[in-house]
Amino acid sequence: MFRSPFVWDVQIRRQLLDDELTSLRELSYGLWRDVVGRQMWKTTPGRDNRNYRIRIAASWMKDGSDDIRVVVDLQKGAFHRRLLRQSFTITPENRFRE
Repeated sequence: MFRSPFVWDVQIRRQLLDDELTSLRELSYGLWRDVVGRQMWKTTPGRDNRNYRIRIAASWMKDGSDDIRVVVDLQKGAFHRRLLRQSFTITPENRFRE
C-alpha cells in the first residue's frame, strides 16, 4: 500500500509535537515559573530521517496572572519555518488548560 507523502509528513510532525507536549506537561509549575520569558530550542529526528527543531517559550498568560502559557513550535529547515504550533496553560496548582 502506497502512502500519500503529505499525509505521512503530517503524521510524523503531529507525533513529534504530541510527544514533546506530553513530556513538557510532566514538568511542574515551579520549573515553568523559573523559565518565564526565556526560549528553549532542541533538535529531534523524525521517523522520516529528517531533523526538526522544537522551540519552547513560556510567558505569563496576561499581566497580573499567575498562569503560565507554554507555546511549542515545530520548525523545519534552515530558516526554521513553522510547521505546527500548540500551546497549553499551567496554573499554580499544576492544572492544565488548553
